[in-house]
Amino acid sequence: MVRKLFSLLLAVGLTAQIGCYNTYNVTLDELAKAQEGGSAGTVKITTEEGEEVVVTQNTKLGITDSSGDYLAISPFNFTLTAGQLVAPDEDLLIGRDAIQTGNVKVVSGGKTVLIVALGLGAVVGGALVVLLTADEEKGFGE
Repeated sequence: MVRKLFSLLLAVGLTAQIGCYNTYNVTLDELAKAQEGGSAGTVKITTEEGEEVVVTQNTKLGITDSSGDYLAISPFNFTLTAGQLVAPDEDLLIGRDAIQTGNVKVVSGGKTVLIVALGLGAVVGGALVVLLTADEEKGFGE
């Protein structure tokens, strides 16, 4: 029983790691706008779907390379030239021709609320299962 509850909580936790973000693809030219923080420490970039996304220091940025691997980069601390991408925080140097697309991950309020509600439901449900299946005749110290 405890294993099932632990597995459920683990699944909710892992889902929260990937489930709270909306991920957008951006062209490398748009990604290049996030090399510097602008006057207010934010920049707007346009996704391939045509949506404007605000990039701040806390935004998750990355690239997908030609083999399909996702590589994270720090906003405002990378250089994207005509030939390569250099991200010193991640110790990353990759040729521009080896990059498939840029990625921006933005926190999704709806997904976050849903994950928190599912987690709370799992905890309450687990507590109810423990309470309803406990032996009434056994007490502490018996």
